[in-house]
Amino acid sequence: MKENFINLEKKINYSFKNKIYLSTALTHSSKSKNNNERLEYLGDAVINLAISDYLIKNFTDLDEGSLSILRSNLVSRATLSKVASQLGLESYLKIGKSLLNQENKKISIYGNAFEAIIGGIYLDKDFSQAASVVINLLEKEIESLKKNKTKDKKTLLQEELQQRKVDLPVYKLNYENEESFNVICEVRELDLLSEGQGKNKKEAEQNAAANLLKKLINDNG
Repeated sequence: MKENFINLEKKINYSFKNKIYLSTALTHSSKSKNNNERLEYLGDAVINLAISDYLIKNFTDLDEGSLSILRSNLVSRATLSKVASQLGLESYLKIGKSLLNQENKKISIYGNAFEAIIGGIYLDKDFSQAASVVINLLEKEIESLKKNKTKDKKTLLQEELQQRKVDLPVYKLNYENEESFNVICEVRELDLLSEGQGKNKKEAEQNAAANLLKKLINDNG
């Protein structure tokens, strides 16, 4: 296992001073009472702050809503599980026999283990080191989002739904007055809807799409 730790530490570009943190981060609750749940809890907070800090400093032209969408994408369960898979965490993770053949649950477990590793780095060193590892490992995902940041919210929502093989959203004018328009965006297949307001119908649709996209990502995070 020590050799495995060395290989994994090379992949994350960080060597633990206290290997217990890494060992615990790779131990699922189905395997031992001394498991990674507390480190996962901590790592989740560290990752959110690290990504928020990076986005606020590097995407200075985006508003709060757009920043929230980018962050939600980066910290989603799907993204973290993808990074965990790229690191090959399945080769290091210690899980109970009851989960060995449950692939769907194992994918989520990998993402949780990644969060736990980040929590372990925070305790082993500090926030700056943990944040550095997060940004380095999410570099490809961040670069992808940089290319997509200029896309409007309706396009981003459409692409997200197409990726999930879900029907496209329906937009309905809810009400209008002299000052604003209110539009409802609905994805019936997922039983999700959101409202958006704007000075015209187009702006209201964009805001409704942005709100539904945030809800969609958060519900699957």
